[in-house]
Amino acid sequence: MEALKIHVVVDESVVRALPGLSPLRGQRVELIALGEAQPPSPAAPVAGGLLGQIKLKEDFDAPLPDDVRRAFEGDEP
Repeated sequence: MEALKIHVVVDESVVRALPGLSPLRGQRVELIALGEAQPPSPAAPVAGGLLGQIKLKEDFDAPLPDDVRRAFEGDEP
């Protein structure tokens, strides 16, 4: 089992997350969270792992059509 201990002042954000602490609003408290250890996350993808699986068009870096460019830039048509 793993534990995390933190000290916080009980404010609105804490009360929203943990309503049971409402009577302690404005006070500094120590919170201890207990939980089971999580298994290690899978390894991050390896650079080049999709090599040969993605095809780019010849014009992938060509200028965007005006209507698409305006939409990205927030201009009115």
